[in-house]
Amino acid sequence: MNYKIAPFVEPHYPIKKTLLRRAAEATLSTIKVKGKVEITISVIGDRKMRGLNREYCRVDEPTDVLAFPYSLQTGKPKEFITPPSKYLNLGDVIISYPQLIERAAKEDTLVDDMAKMLVVHGCLHLLGYEHEKPQDAQVMESLEDQILSSLS
Repeated sequence: MNYKIAPFVEPHYPIKKTLLRRAAEATLSTIKVKGKVEITISVIGDRKMRGLNREYCRVDEPTDVLAFPYSLQTGKPKEFITPPSKYLNLGDVIISYPQLIERAAKEDTLVDDMAKMLVVHGCLHLLGYEHEKPQDAQVMESLEDQILSSLS
């Protein structure tokens, strides 16, 4: 595998970085991403998440997961080619730990399982998958199920 997964977890949140890495790697493998790619995954609190959601999505409340694909941040295609020896950074997945806990409780699922689901969901967004239209949502949900079952 040529995947570099860089997890950052705020110190007071009890979540394993290996769990985040495995979920991201499973997503990239299932989608058959080739080449050297890098993804950053951050687990933060509601205050920071609310700020990001307000700034980038115009929603003044925290959310469970945000994805920021690097290729879409400028709205322009990359103007340079990544050398073969370097990793292509696909972007950032940001997860709110308090929202993860709340959603896991609401859906009566394990915290680790919800964390994996949010990582997979965010990574799929980095890879261009969306869920605005019903047919796109169906494709994305099917992929999520496939990836999550491979992690069980």
